Amino acid sequence: RMPGRETVTIEDAALMLGTSKQGVRELMKRGIIDIGIVYPNMSTGKTNRYLISRQKLERFLQGESV
Repeated sequence: RMPGRETVTIEDAALMLGTSKQGVRELMKRGIIDIGIVYPNMSTGKTNRYLISRQKLERFLQGESV
């Protein structure tokens, strides 16, 4: 993890939330947790991209748990 980064990797988010990488993806995709943005892959339509905000994740962790 790099200090000062505004985004978090899906791996780091999974560790912080106590779930799997796929769990983070599903929670974000379904709108259950708002910790970033899910970008649909326009070229294939199959794989999404996930941008996780460090600030939103930290706020989420302070307020509630999954």
